[in-house]
Amino acid sequence: MKANHRQYFASWKLFLGILLVAGVLAAAAHAGALFTGTFTLTNNVHWGQAVLPPGDYSFTLDQATDTIVIRDLAADKIVAREFARIDSTNVSDDSKLLVRVQGKHRVVYSVQVAGWGEIYNRANPFGTRGGGVEEARNTEAVRIEVAQK
Repeated sequence: MKANHRQYFASWKLFLGILLVAGVLAAAAHAGALFTGTFTLTNNVHWGQAVLPPGDYSFTLDQATDTIVIRDLAADKIVAREFARIDSTNVSDDSKLLVRVQGKHRVVYSVQVAGWGEIYNRANPFGTRGGGVEEARNTEAVRIEVAQK
């Protein structure tokens, strides 16, 4: 009877140890995030190499890697990672994704976070096509809800 009792406690110790390690790793993963934000897309939007379908998303700015991590909230999975390009001289009062529209194509070209400035910029998202005034008229803003750390 004592042997079974020892095995039972050993199993519980192992289980609790694994649970503790998982909690520490989860906390460490979020500790490097400077802030998180959520946004909703109503159309397909290209962001880097990814195409994000309509839906709800979150993103974090990871301090350790200087990357923006985009997560599909419905699927609870990472769908894109982009290098952050922080420009604190371009400070905005609101947080938003700026999306350039050309025909049926939409491309994220800027992410602005209130109090931080611009954290992502892709100056010419359509390559050499398009130009200045026409591109400025074809811009959509998608509101971001930001939770500062």
